[in-house]
Amino acid sequence: MIALEHQNVSVTQGKLAAKQRHAIRDLIRAKSDREIARLLRRSYRLLNLHRRRRSSISHRERWTDYELRLLGRIRDEELAKLLRRSRSAIAGKRESLGIAIFASQRIFWSKREIEILGKRPDAVVARMLGRTRYAVQLKRHSLGIPQCWERARPWTRKEEALLGTMRDAELAKKIGRSISCVRTRRWEKTKIRFIKTPKRWTSMELGLLGQMPDGELARRTGRFRASARNKRVQLGIPRYGPKRR
Repeated sequence: MIALEHQNVSVTQGKLAAKQRHAIRDLIRAKSDREIARLLRRSYRLLNLHRRRRSSISHRERWTDYELRLLGRIRDEELAKLLRRSRSAIAGKRESLGIAIFASQRIFWSKREIEILGKRPDAVVARMLGRTRYAVQLKRHSLGIPQCWERARPWTRKEEALLGTMRDAELAKKIGRSISCVRTRRWEKTKIRFIKTPKRWTSMELGLLGQMPDGELARRTGRFRASARNKRVQLGIPRYGPKRR
């Protein structure tokens, strides 16, 4: 009987304590930051900054059970968009809990899938196989399979014979192809590698060295500022400066 009475008293005290806490909380909410700062004998600006810092950190670091259950079940990028968090935050929380990164179950490539690579554009092959375009492109590159372009004109023997005989821009204009297409074909079919030679200085450009700032001379001649400065120093020409009267 006595134990039961003590238990009722403790429950009553707990209820009173809870009521008191709620009352104090409501009282604090009703008061302004200046009044609370005056009662606590603290600076108003310091209290306001501390409140904002606590609210932002607690909101950013708070993880719900639902969010934790999703870690490692889908890709970090997709989960970051779903939870409106950064990708680094998702990866950091997953690694701190020892959860492995999400990996697609379709890891192995069948012979039929590999045979399709390069026969059609990567985007079309990705839709056919139910994979991402990046996965298809990565697998094709690892096997050394050239890419298939839509509406691509096949190369003739006469065109391939001209590879490396002239600059890629000149050959592209001659046979009606893009410069990148000609350059890629030259890398695949020949061992010719063009070395870009520096642009020669004309007598008129050499006469302008030291007559104007190096930056202005570089803009006029289509060169880099360091190139103009190095050429001037090499020839022993002093730097341009306004003439003193």
